[in-house]
Amino acid sequence: MSRWCWLLWAAALWGQTADDPVLRAMRDEAARAASLRLPTLESPYFTELSLDDGRSVSAVATLGALVRSAENRYRIPRVQVRVGSYDFDNGNYAGSAFPFAGRYDLGGFPLDDAYPAMRRVFWLALDQTYKSSVEAIARKRAALKSVTVPDQLPDFHRAEPFRLVEPIRVAGVDRSAWEARVKALSAIFRDFPAALASGVEFEDIQNVHYLVNSEGTEIRVLERVAYVRARARAQAGDGMFLHDAVSFYAKDGAALIDDPAIPRAIARLAEDLTARAQAPLGETYSGPVLIEGIAAPQFFAQVLGKNLSLFRRPVVEPGRAPAFPANELEGRLGSRILPEWMDVVDDPTQTEWRGRKLFGHYRADMEGVPPEPLSIVEKGVLKNFPLTRQPQRGSTKSNGRARLPGPFGNYVAGFGNLFVQARETVPAGELRRKLLELVAARGKPYGLIIRKLDFPASASIDELRRALGAAGRGAPLSAPVLAYRVYPDGREELVRGLRFRTVGVRTLRDIQAAADDGHALDFLDNGAPLALLGAGGYVAECTVVSPSVLIDDVDLERIEGELPKRPVTPPPA
Repeated sequence: MSRWCWLLWAAALWGQTADDPVLRAMRDEAARAASLRLPTLESPYFTELSLDDGRSVSAVATLGALVRSAENRYRIPRVQVRVGSYDFDNGNYAGSAFPFAGRYDLGGFPLDDAYPAMRRVFWLALDQTYKSSVEAIARKRAALKSVTVPDQLPDFHRAEPFRLVEPIRVAGVDRSAWEARVKALSAIFRDFPAALASGVEFEDIQNVHYLVNSEGTEIRVLERVAYVRARARAQAGDGMFLHDAVSFYAKDGAALIDDPAIPRAIARLAEDLTARAQAPLGETYSGPVLIEGIAAPQFFAQVLGKNLSLFRRPVVEPGRAPAFPANELEGRLGSRILPEWMDVVDDPTQTEWRGRKLFGHYRADMEGVPPEPLSIVEKGVLKNFPLTRQPQRGSTKSNGRARLPGPFGNYVAGFGNLFVQARETVPAGELRRKLLELVAARGKPYGLIIRKLDFPASASIDELRRALGAAGRGAPLSAPVLAYRVYPDGREELVRGLRFRTVGVRTLRDIQAAADDGHALDFLDNGAPLALLGAGGYVAECTVVSPSVLIDDVDLERIEGELPKRPVTPPPA
């Protein structure tokens, strides 16, 4: 589609008629799904149809040259059919999402609002899913004859019908302006020859999310995400690869086009990467660490945020053990996980914090359940978890936190706007003084200040695999990007090549003090380890707000391994 066609199309009011053909096709096929029935087998008790109708504009540049520019349009349907009852159905079984009935060749979902064509795709998808569901519940019953499931829970929570059908206006995006913008931003790296590879990318995604289910829920909302992301890679004198990234997110791309903070942040990224390439290797360290600035919400997003997603173990056939993500908070409801002067709240309903728009705001989750503010930690004690409609031990209903598609036909719970709060704080300078006091008391030659982590991960796939392997059985934690030795006289020294060792939820109890500052991190969660940049088909907008914190005892180790050779010749002039 040409730029002018895009602008003319996007300027038109879209989907605002009382008779939206997409919604009508979904309603009509959801109603017909009630008649799905095979002789002697269960009929559906719950059906759900959803559609993501999206369009995107993207541009990528390196060193002032355009690498890629594209416009894309897509429609992705998803259907769910549950047979049995809320207490026992085809869900929560290792084969719940398997297409036992095979797949029809649907040929893609129509991009035109062609009512008969859309109904046909939904009809075939529901038929296929229903046949797979009755096969799955039969296999699940057979498996339960051979295995024992302690304290078997219901399989699905009921939910009140929720209706959120908005008028939709898709905004135009000036692709040529963004091509010029990313070229200019990427040209900043020309002045930093230490960056072996670098790039700046932009994408504006406008997605109309539809959902209709048999309980009466109807959703039609516009979800918009825009970002500018810069990445760079350098190589130290000993051959060690170093990488870093900086990202800016908004609900509206127009907020980013002239943002003066973006070129400053990219220049700072290039300066820091150059300094790291010349910095000495860090040494294995165990002692007090000050996690300062943006590193604080990056730290809490991983150590606390990722562990808030509970995964229920599915029914499996004897002798099979599907891979299952570990969760350090499982079974710790009611236990102290933070100092008693700290609280944690997830509030996706909040739209601003200190005049800053919050990226993690949403009005309904992927199951059509509206969220409410949720107190997760009170006075250091774990009180609640984000929940979906998949029952967990002790839960009675969803709290509207289904954020991503998950394993075995379920959704993954996650937070929206996660606020880590401290009721007892000290000035930021005082936190540094406390660090040096702990260093002196322990007889350490220096302490560590960490000001940035590689989260979301900007590493290559190979580097990420090595990091996951090094984590062993524990959950991986992204490596420090900006780590400084701080000596008793206050002098700082940048070091490189460190990673965390045995750091997890229990580390949170060693927090000694928190600053009176606050730092916000926006990111796109995608279900990939360390939220790897660019991974995953579905994303969830998230924000973490936290103060800088001083932790009494943290273990870090030097990254070891064979290092590649540097380029034979210097970079071009």
